[in-house]
Amino acid sequence: MAEVTTSRSMKRTFACAAVAFGLSFSANALAQAVVVRSTGPSAVAYPKGKRLPANASVTLKAGDVVTVLDKAGTRILRGAGTFSLDGAVNRDRSAAALMARSLSNPASVRAGAVRGAGDSSGENVLPVSIWLADTDEGGNVCVPRGSDLYLWRGASAKRSFTWLTEVAGGEMVRMQWPPKTVGIAWPKTMLAPQEGRTYRIYDEAAPDKGAEFQIVMIEPEAVPADAAALGTLLLDNGCRAQFDWLAATLEEEDAAPLQP
Repeated sequence: MAEVTTSRSMKRTFACAAVAFGLSFSANALAQAVVVRSTGPSAVAYPKGKRLPANASVTLKAGDVVTVLDKAGTRILRGAGTFSLDGAVNRDRSAAALMARSLSNPASVRAGAVRGAGDSSGENVLPVSIWLADTDEGGNVCVPRGSDLYLWRGASAKRSFTWLTEVAGGEMVRMQWPPKTVGIAWPKTMLAPQEGRTYRIYDEAAPDKGAEFQIVMIEPEAVPADAAALGTLLLDNGCRAQFDWLAATLEEEDAAPLQP
């Protein structure tokens, strides 16, 4: 794990966020599927983030490829043809449920934990939880209230030091990223993430470059294990980087295209 340089030692605890099942959600959260990406002639009709209701029919032309996030994971629709999102999900939903839980093992955020298909370099690592703040992207960061939050970096080969501070001013915390480590715990004992506040992180070697995060707290009982509902929850709160992580990780599990 990373070491945090402060005047006090950091107490490290890793608590799992509570995940409730069988809850009712808003109309948006009840979408049968959410578009992750689309290419081809019909891409304008199916932009990223578009909600597709239950029993919706998706009609595609030759050359169209639309990836959607459904209850269990991702599905790839390839045109030409008409596809029915009938609600029948016969795939394992456990991957989405695991992504909705907080990280509890610090070893799981080391490079190599989850890679893109065919990659053995240790790069292109995908997160094993969505409750992460992307230090490359910034933006809104959703986190279940009371849960741990992690910081994530794409370039993990070398050791580096970063500074984290609230944009409005206050304490600055220096953090070490060991080599081949993609995720470290947010130093909550020194700079607890507060709802609605904005934080800035930057590399010590490049102080002019950095990312800003605004914290969005989610009530633990509102976090679904349904992948489509989880995706819409993230989008509705502006947590687009986490939506992308969710979709990309589940896409590793569901590479086969759906036939019309």
